[in-house]
Amino acid sequence: MSKQYLKYGGVRFVNNATPEAINSFVDGLSDIQRRSLFNVVTLLEEEGLISLIEGDTTTIDKNMEEFLVPNSENQLR
Repeated sequence: MSKQYLKYGGVRFVNNATPEAINSFVDGLSDIQRRSLFNVVTLLEEEGLISLIEGDTTTIDKNMEEFLVPNSENQLR
């Protein structure tokens, strides 16, 4: 199984339920509950629908790697 990461958080997670069950749960949340990705992820974890993998995070979007600019002053001048 490929690794999955939250797109806007970089935290690795695994599904403990089917995508359909997860989507159904999220669809049942109020607009206020769905306003924050952090809140949705917290609720999914509390319900046991996903498990977060501590210490395994990424901040790089693999689809954007070719556009990354080195973080160096010399390179930016």
